[in-house]
Amino acid sequence: MTRPGLHQEESMEKELEQFQQEAQRLKEGRKGGALPFPEALRVFAVRYAEQTVEAGGTVVEAAARMGVSAPTLYEWRKGRTAGSTKRKKRTERSGVLVPVRVGERPAEAAVAQAGPLTVVAPGGFRVEGLSLEAAAQLLRKLGC
Repeated sequence: MTRPGLHQEESMEKELEQFQQEAQRLKEGRKGGALPFPEALRVFAVRYAEQTVEAGGTVVEAAARMGVSAPTLYEWRKGRTAGSTKRKKRTERSGVLVPVRVGERPAEAAVAQAGPLTVVAPGGFRVEGLSLEAAAQLLRKLGC
């Protein structure tokens, strides 16, 4: 009688062997710098790492068995390819919602905390060193 999941373990070991062979082939073919792994290989690597962790192992152990670096595997688990660890600009993260708590401050406290302000017109005209009241008056007079 076979254990439940034995076939799955054998299948995973076979896929691991194929991954190792393909990873070795890719490493031999590159000349300095990172060569991106195909999506299918990254997907397998993440799945293998997660199964290793579920079984009590570590991502570092999974990376060692696959023949990739642990930092690369961590990046793949985050959904990034190796070498793309640079932070995204805020405009590229526009789909992310961030919780914001808005509280009321007394108007006097807001005026006291405001330092010198600068008003810049669309044509490049600048007025610097204004208080909050002076900036408000200027904007009213300009019709803004």
